[in-house]
Amino acid sequence: MGVTQLGYVGIGTTRMEAWRDTVTGVIGAEILDPVAGDDAMRLRIDAMHHRLAIRPSDRDDVLYAGWQVESAREMDRLVAALDKAGARPQEGDAATCADRHVDRLVRFTDPDGYANELYLGPEHGTEPLRPSLPVSGFTAGTLGLGHVVRHCRRYREMVDFYADILSFRISDRIVWADMDGTFMRCNPRHHSLALLNESLGMGSGETNHVMLEYASLDDVGRAYDRVLRRGDPVIMSLGRHSNDATTSFYFVCPSGMGIELGTGGVLVDDADWQVKTFTTTRIWGHLLPHERNGEARG
Repeated sequence: MGVTQLGYVGIGTTRMEAWRDTVTGVIGAEILDPVAGDDAMRLRIDAMHHRLAIRPSDRDDVLYAGWQVESAREMDRLVAALDKAGARPQEGDAATCADRHVDRLVRFTDPDGYANELYLGPEHGTEPLRPSLPVSGFTAGTLGLGHVVRHCRRYREMVDFYADILSFRISDRIVWADMDGTFMRCNPRHHSLALLNESLGMGSGETNHVMLEYASLDDVGRAYDRVLRRGDPVIMSLGRHSNDATTSFYFVCPSGMGIELGTGGVLVDDADWQVKTFTTTRIWGHLLPHERNGEARG
């Protein structure tokens, strides 16, 4: 079975107040009340306790990604497979489980050294979502947070690792210029993880971007307007992707990486899905800065 969703992401930052301003000024997620003795800012977008944790750090990047597992038996099977693959799985202690609001947690690293966590028993709330901006909501639930996209030094090895060990399925590939990306799913969401063969210059760290999906196109458009009014750096203008049909835009978050805000992503039916290779990332839009400014590609 493997993992079933991207449950949560922890992001490190040297700019906590700038992150709070971005959440309340652009994204609109609910900011949970702080916990005594804990300096993390946790963001809620659905019934799960939190999906994002923004943490003070000297490292501006994704610090860990949490992948949900449905049963203790499957967790044990995956831990054994990770150990055999040299991924160094380590059982999380009670304090770490409490911090993530899960019953059990196992840490491991993938072939490129990214920190990941398998978890069981996520805590869910019963109170309605209280977004920090007037948005209609986020598409998460059993589909998970959204997706994370990572630059890879060991690209082929990384694809094989997530497919063979964690049972991700390949949805499709995009090959353009000298870039190569593999888009991988663990539920009907088109991709919860994408792996790129090199940095595209979209961020200062190792993570290309993290994506959140809104419930409506109007939420995306209003967020785009907010980014333009604020003058936040836009990585890609509003546009629509070729492979998952998401309408979205990308901007630079306070941790230096990209945040994609979009809606309308394809849901995959494993029974009739066919893996394709695309030669462009976009149907329309998604213009890079040099394309918007009429500059020659350098």
